[in-house]
Amino acid sequence: MTVVRTALILSALALPAALSAQARYEGAGATQELDCDGGTATIEGASNTIRVTGRCSALVIEGAGNRVEVDLAPKGSVRISGASNIVTYRTADNSKARINVAGAGNRVSMAK
Repeated sequence: MTVVRTALILSALALPAALSAQARYEGAGATQELDCDGGTATIEGASNTIRVTGRCSALVIEGAGNRVEVDLAPKGSVRISGASNIVTYRTADNSKARINVAGAGNRVSMAK
């Protein structure tokens, strides 16, 4: 019984490490740097200038007037809900991102 209980406790402690990393920013008018560590970066707010590193699997923006530079994992995704957001992305293998945009005046482009 003690062995089973110990195994369950160790499994529960290991679980958070197995989950995908996430970076989140909420606010307005800031200049910020985030590291998504291979997970999802989420930006909620307006008029922010944000640099995201860490080869993100996904970038999610909900807001308006944000300027974001992001390092995406190969075949990463960008999802925008809002208006007048500008996203520039890079991938290590120069693959195109999967892009889903809802709203007016949003721009997504690969860095040159």
